[in-house]
Amino acid sequence: MSQTQPNIPARTKKQSNPIYRIAFVHLVSKKRQTIVAMLGVMFGITVFIFQAGLITGLQIYMLDKIVNNQAHIHIYNEPDKHPPSILSQLPEHQQDWVLVRNQKQKDAKKQLKNGAGLMKILEAHPAVLGIAPNVNTQGILRSGFKETPASLNGIVIDKENQLFNLNKEVIAGDINQLKVINNGAILGVGVADKIGAEVGDILTLATTNAIVDVKVVAITQSGITQVDDNRAYINIRLAQNLVNADRTYITDLNIKLKDVDAADRLSVQFEQSLGYKAQSWKEANAGIFGVFKIQNMATGLVIVSILIVAGFGIFNILMMMIYEKMTDIAILKSIGFRNSDIRNLFMIEALIIGVAGGITGLGMGYGVSLLASQLKVQLRGLVTIDHLIINFDPLFYTVGFGFAILSTALAGYFPARKASKIDPVEIIRGK
Repeated sequence: MSQTQPNIPARTKKQSNPIYRIAFVHLVSKKRQTIVAMLGVMFGITVFIFQAGLITGLQIYMLDKIVNNQAHIHIYNEPDKHPPSILSQLPEHQQDWVLVRNQKQKDAKKQLKNGAGLMKILEAHPAVLGIAPNVNTQGILRSGFKETPASLNGIVIDKENQLFNLNKEVIAGDINQLKVINNGAILGVGVADKIGAEVGDILTLATTNAIVDVKVVAITQSGITQVDDNRAYINIRLAQNLVNADRTYITDLNIKLKDVDAADRLSVQFEQSLGYKAQSWKEANAGIFGVFKIQNMATGLVIVSILIVAGFGIFNILMMMIYEKMTDIAILKSIGFRNSDIRNLFMIEALIIGVAGGITGLGMGYGVSLLASQLKVQLRGLVTIDHLIINFDPLFYTVGFGFAILSTALAGYFPARKASKIDPVEIIRGK
């Protein structure tokens, strides 16, 4: 009588894959080569995180100053750069001789006609957050024997402060004193340094039409060197008096928008509808954005170069492992390991190097960036900063780790493919 046997599965317990253990043994047996490959990846990620954080940190700092503390759209009366000649206005059939001596261009008027009316029109636009009127002129500030030219901005202090955060730039004094002191002046820190001025000092202000005494009520620092070295604020009524104009005289309108990204589109719209030059903040700072673009390209090239070098290091190490482990590969194939198993073995080794190097690179990158952000420096160039500004955006760490995995995977693929195609019979015969 036959007895029915129960169905027993061929494999009652899933066996662990020995490929990982073999890969670990290979890497540990060549510690020096493995560490060198890991250091290459780590160095590349560290440099990437630090440079990306440093450069974008500076860019974010400048963008913050530009977007929050400057006009999104600047409207002004731009003079004709190529005014027509007197001769060009003569009738074509004119047969008489015309003698012209020393033709001079007319003095271009900076005034925006009906500035108050323009402000009402613009303030009614749904995209406009606010408008600050301005009277711009040039003058010379004197303190004793020292003097320096300055760009004088006649402002309404409440509007200027409300829209462009002028109070956040103050390093000495009180900007609100400009409301009670008619001949008050707010100096950029660079202007103040040039003539040794301090809050409370009485300076002589000379323009082409007048000479007056002004009192320094505050000193500001925007962080943008070109602005701090040239700018001085005065009361708008004082500016109008300096150019012998009445209260309706306005040369500039500085507009703050609800959406800064709409500046380019709206500047074209305002220029066409108002008939005056309307310059967006992006157009006004095109040179700075050009520098940003070059910086980003240079950083990208440096990082790619470092990762390529690290990738070649991993490639060479794995190729050396293949030649040194020819016998091991032949044995593994002879006991049943497939080509895909051998390929996976060396791919795993490459990825282990990439993961280990990437993780240590993330830690080193964060540590170096954190240390650099705490160092006090005194940099004065395009911008003025007292410490390095680092951007700790998590995206940099994600991208950096992704680069580490991708570069090591590509570097390990070709050696792994070569190892999988080795014929074990030829290796054994060669022995």
